[in-house]
Amino acid sequence: MSLSFKGKLRCTCLYFLTTSFVSADNADPGEKEDYTRVTIIGGGISRSFTAKYLSDYDTKCKLDITLFDAPTVGNSSGSNHGDGNDNGYKSNNSSTGQGSRVNSLTLSDGTVVELGASIIFEGNKLVSDMIDGDPSLIKVQPHSPRSSREDGLSDHKPELHTGMGIYNGFGDDDGHENEKAGPWALLLTKMTPDERTKSVLWRYNLDLWRVKRATTKSLSSFNLIYELIASNHDATFFESPNDVWRAVGLAYPASTSYDDYLDRLGLPSFVPWWKFLINGQGIARKELYTAMNICNNNQNNAQMTALAALVNSAASMGGLYAIDGGNDKLVSSAFLQASETHEKVCRTKDLYGPSKIRKVSKKIRTLISDFEQGMELFGGDGKLLGHYDIVVLAAPLQFSNIQFLAKGSLFDKSVLHPMTLNGMVDGKNSDANEHGHRSAMGGQLPSSASRPYTQVVTTVVSGGRLSLSHFSLDDEHVPKSILVTEQGRQELGISSISQITNDVYKIFSSNELTVNEVKTLLGDEAQVEYTKVWGGKNGGATPAFDGAGESTYSTKFLLYDGGHGEGAYSDGSALYYTNAMEAAVSAMEISAIGSRLVSKLIARRLGLLKPSSDYDGGEL
Repeated sequence: MSLSFKGKLRCTCLYFLTTSFVSADNADPGEKEDYTRVTIIGGGISRSFTAKYLSDYDTKCKLDITLFDAPTVGNSSGSNHGDGNDNGYKSNNSSTGQGSRVNSLTLSDGTVVELGASIIFEGNKLVSDMIDGDPSLIKVQPHSPRSSREDGLSDHKPELHTGMGIYNGFGDDDGHENEKAGPWALLLTKMTPDERTKSVLWRYNLDLWRVKRATTKSLSSFNLIYELIASNHDATFFESPNDVWRAVGLAYPASTSYDDYLDRLGLPSFVPWWKFLINGQGIARKELYTAMNICNNNQNNAQMTALAALVNSAASMGGLYAIDGGNDKLVSSAFLQASETHEKVCRTKDLYGPSKIRKVSKKIRTLISDFEQGMELFGGDGKLLGHYDIVVLAAPLQFSNIQFLAKGSLFDKSVLHPMTLNGMVDGKNSDANEHGHRSAMGGQLPSSASRPYTQVVTTVVSGGRLSLSHFSLDDEHVPKSILVTEQGRQELGISSISQITNDVYKIFSSNELTVNEVKTLLGDEAQVEYTKVWGGKNGGATPAFDGAGESTYSTKFLLYDGGHGEGAYSDGSALYYTNAMEAAVSAMEISAIGSRLVSKLIARRLGLLKPSSDYDGGEL
């Protein structure tokens, strides 16, 4: 079946395999038949981390792994030469897909700017472990000028501003002008770290304490995931992200909006007059936490899940870093680590010689489940790219643009029909339907697998200087980073702006900015180096959580089972889905967790990992 942007099933005619597709020469990887053929479709963290984890489980060199991804531009060099678009500057907005959301831009002087995921939290165990596995990856302070050169140094010595500000605009809650109050809810410049901490505490006091306490408690629960991932107990082979959140006690924040969660914490949207006698009561919600969520997800408190907002809050507690030369180095590093692990095992076992793990730059257009042939993958030209036993979709299902079909029925084995994802498996059972499938996983795809993602546009500007008059600033109080409230976003038209070097800035916004809009923000000398649109028909930055509820109910990790066995021990082909983890929260570590959980399920299915009834940890 194929999913449109709105997630509706697009009906397909019945085709005969012999007339629909043309086989490519030498499509199958390898000649031996005593290995399991695995393919991972997608890009970014999910794809490369899945390859690494499967390689770790494959201690007997039984896997042949192929990674497919559509050709896209990776770490890019920006210029101001233009590419024929209306804005007059270079952009990387492919018509075939947006590429990995972990993406970096290298300017002509070697400065590296993160276009997507910008920071890594030190508590992100899986990402940190992958970085520690590669000595060439160097941790540096986030939002600092970094170079793609080997020495990690840039030629210029930047003069950076310090601190941050939250821009609230001149309008009040009713949209009326309020010149007396000024546009800044918070301005922390020319301060020591201790002074900044005291200023934030003075403004938000009890509200800040309440959210920090809830964040700390949630982080402790979240860390239980790593213990469960490492266990081989039967109960730790989770079928879906919903099961994960229930197991660690985070089901409520994963399924409720941040607005409702704040109400429960004692930060109501309506604050009685007497609470304003205590400084700062009622404003943290509107200012600080709204600004954080708009910056990180381009969504307000009502749109966010509580879990996604708590992840943002955890990052604000400190312990952040980035990778020198660009965070996208992690993507390629994970694949290299997978290759080295696989090659070492295969060479040691002396089974196949060279490592059977490879990357192929091809866009997958059609996937057909065939009981006899496994999963058949076809490119856009209709040519067969190979037969596989296990397929892992490591990209949002709604933006994969893949047609999922199943072959055969009780009446004609050559007939193709839409594959029922998340609902049916092949099998000769008494409850089989007219296509010879039995209902095993139940239900249709939830809305989390069909909803849109939130659009974010990254604009990189050189030669810029914050317009003091536009932002109502003076020379002595210019922040390095500016976040915005809902009112501030409406007035400025951006989600955040941050200084990278003395004259290089990065802007997040909902829509593409015109040259005039950029000059209004950063002066007449500002030159747009690059723009990247995370959104439109090809994807987005993060899921549109839609205020939680049913929209955060996830698919199962196993989307389709083409085997005749029972449950986890089925011996047929299967389709798994790592991005199911994004139903309630989205981050690099979440992608890594999805990859690890799916790899664990596959390892059990293939006999690479034996479940146990023993458990050394806490209560399951």
